[in-house]
Amino acid sequence: MMPHEPILDVMRRTMANLAFIEQSGSSEGPFEVTQLINSFLGALAHPWESLRSELNSMSIADAESQGWPIPRAERATDQAPTKFGDLIRLLRNGVAHGNISFLPDGKGQIAALRIENRDNQGGRTWGVTITPQNMRRFLERFVALVEDLDRHARGPSRIA
Repeated sequence: MMPHEPILDVMRRTMANLAFIEQSGSSEGPFEVTQLINSFLGALAHPWESLRSELNSMSIADAESQGWPIPRAERATDQAPTKFGDLIRLLRNGVAHGNISFLPDGKGQIAALRIENRDNQGGRTWGVTITPQNMRRFLERFVALVEDLDRHARGPSRIA
């Protein structure tokens, strides 16, 4: 099927691909966490660009009270995001620029991911750890928010 709404269709297809990979994963692949990272880019990066102002109107506290998993800064020296949109921007930039580390669980599995942002000299400015489960929940919440904002932007449907 040919996509008609590039940003929304890429987001929706990315989530469908992620679900398929998660159901098909084994120790030899396909690899669920790798697909989660790829999906984070496909389903979050593009919509974020067009929804920046809406996302910056929400506080981190409001997002957390609505059930969003909020990863916490690892270090006191990390620059804290001031708005929810800032947090999404930092996550997006860290993933998009490959500033990801895999943290093992001691059994050969990925327990968490460290996502960082770095300045032009390579110095760390921000970083969090997040479990694959919370990263997936974050992505699901983001997709639901984008779909909701899209519905509201289109207005009420009318019957002819």
